[in-house]
Amino acid sequence: MNAVAWESLTGVTSPGTFSDEQIAPTLLAAAIRNRLATSDSELSGFWFQVRGSRSDYAQELQKQLASDAVVVLVVRGTPFENVNAVLDDFVAILQEHQEACEKHLTGDGTTERRAVVLLARNTLRLPQVSSPVALPAWFPRLGGQTTSVVIEDLTWRAESPLNTAEAAIGDVCQLLFDLEGALSERLHAVCAQNKAATDSFWSLTRRDGDGSFADFIDGVRRSRHEVRNPSSYRPSVREGSSLVARIWGKTQATHPDGLGKPGKALALALALPESVDASWHRSLVTVLFRPSGALPAQQAFAINVLVTITAACQMITAAAHADAYPSYPVPLIRSMSFDLRQALAGARRVLLSLDHYTG
Repeated sequence: MNAVAWESLTGVTSPGTFSDEQIAPTLLAAAIRNRLATSDSELSGFWFQVRGSRSDYAQELQKQLASDAVVVLVVRGTPFENVNAVLDDFVAILQEHQEACEKHLTGDGTTERRAVVLLARNTLRLPQVSSPVALPAWFPRLGGQTTSVVIEDLTWRAESPLNTAEAAIGDVCQLLFDLEGALSERLHAVCAQNKAATDSFWSLTRRDGDGSFADFIDGVRRSRHEVRNPSSYRPSVREGSSLVARIWGKTQATHPDGLGKPGKALALALALPESVDASWHRSLVTVLFRPSGALPAQQAFAINVLVTITAACQMITAAAHADAYPSYPVPLIRSMSFDLRQALAGARRVLLSLDHYTG
């Protein structure tokens, strides 16, 4: 499927080709530096699968690591396939690239940790255990010595903070804002024609001091016009002034097995038809938090909206405080973001496709 067709179907920017999905050399370089900073080994080996041009990737990665005692080498042929010959293959590739190793591994004379990065077509399918290896006599600083080396595959392990560009937080914010707009317009229309349909949902989300649901939704609609940058939209549960903040707070406080009630209330408030457009995407987090037992289509859709909005708000907030959380594998962050964006865009598309409500 080409990018235009994908975006037309999902409303989310295309995930692109394999090469487009590759972790950027800047991120891999940062992950390598982080590992070297905490490594107890004088020599580390890192393996990374490159789906595009390995030579181009190696050139850019080496540039990013220019100030570090790290050499980036391209694995060609079929070495590293026999567990009993891993270290022989490692020494052989060092010998093959002696000039590059001497150039990039010399360091500034004070560097104690060195690393060899191997770029390959495939992931490393061998056990990643530390083993002794006798290094060539010419090898910078460690020449002629026997040292322990472990070759770690970073293909799925290269980590980054939650606010990495790969998380596309701005897109998550924008899609969350857009979905809230579709929700508020639909709820406003239903409430105006059949207030009783929204009573159950309002009873679950209202707070002390609130007036009517109609007043709340009108306030939400007005305040949305004051949002100048939807790509930075960040609701607050504490303030609770936005619709998604109320949904976030209620869902967060509800046990997964109790989501059926707010889901049913939201489905009624949205006046969803018995047959909901099946093109919406059920987010992974919704599947993990799903209530037990089969649910009607309207209720399942509504629960997906509740949980996906909550997960998106959590991700936005965590990214804003990334320094307080661990780093995570970049492929995981990217996939989680893309999954949430698909679900947000799909839910909005369904709401916009509903017939005009007349009561």
